Amino acid sequence: MKILTLNINSIRAHAESFIDILRAGEYDTIMVQELKVESAGFPHNLFDEYGYNIKVFGQKSWNGVATFSKYSIEDVTMGMPNYSDVNARFLECVVDGRVRLINVYMPNGDTIDSPKFPYKMEWLAAFTKYIEQYLHSPEPVIIGGDFNIALTDRDLWKPANYVNIAIAAPAARAVMQSWIDAGWSDVWRTMHPDEIAYTWFGYRGGDTVGKNMGLRLDYFLANPTAMQMIKNCEIDISARLAAKPTDHCGLMLTIK
Repeated sequence: MKILTLNINSIRAHAESFIDILRAGEYDTIMVQELKVESAGFPHNLFDEYGYNIKVFGQKSWNGVATFSKYSIEDVTMGMPNYSDVNARFLECVVDGRVRLINVYMPNGDTIDSPKFPYKMEWLAAFTKYIEQYLHSPEPVIIGGDFNIALTDRDLWKPANYVNIAIAAPAARAVMQSWIDAGWSDVWRTMHPDEIAYTWFGYRGGDTVGKNMGLRLDYFLANPTAMQMIKNCEIDISARLAAKPTDHCGLMLTIK
């Protein structure tokens, strides 16, 4: 099974490039973030012909997550069960009866002195508690999405530009590092220990892709059971190079 995670930065605005991905059919399951459309208004009619089951947890104008799969999607949870949140950031499900996927669009937080930053840290704390139950589970569990955290300075094209910015805040990095220290694997980094690569390239600043002015904000984390199934994990830049692109690349992995 090939799984893609992609922040689409508006499913309506970038429907054409997303349809290109569905039409190609390379990915069996796609975890999508930042839909920017409420569930009732999700444009199913644009995607139904491509053979994917779809679960949507949307929100008007902001946030929103969806999981597409050619396989069955069951045991669906929309919203983190242990955290009351007005924002649509969390969609958990079991795909093909054999792998549990947690699709997340984690809070950005703006700057460390922003009123949005405490929410980011509260959300991360709740998520830390929630995923504890899955770390040593015999069930394969994969967390994927836009984490809005650049884990280390090598995940930032120019670290000096991100001092006091929430995505590089030491407190946020420490929370994510605690997941890895506990036993979750940062799948791409595990398979590319020395590579410098990014999953986000801004629209401003000219040819940010060509100039490699990016950030690594999108991740797959896997519990030990899932890691035994994962064959590879690569950045798929095609969505960022589309005629009307999202500002994120896709991140893909293949499981046995």
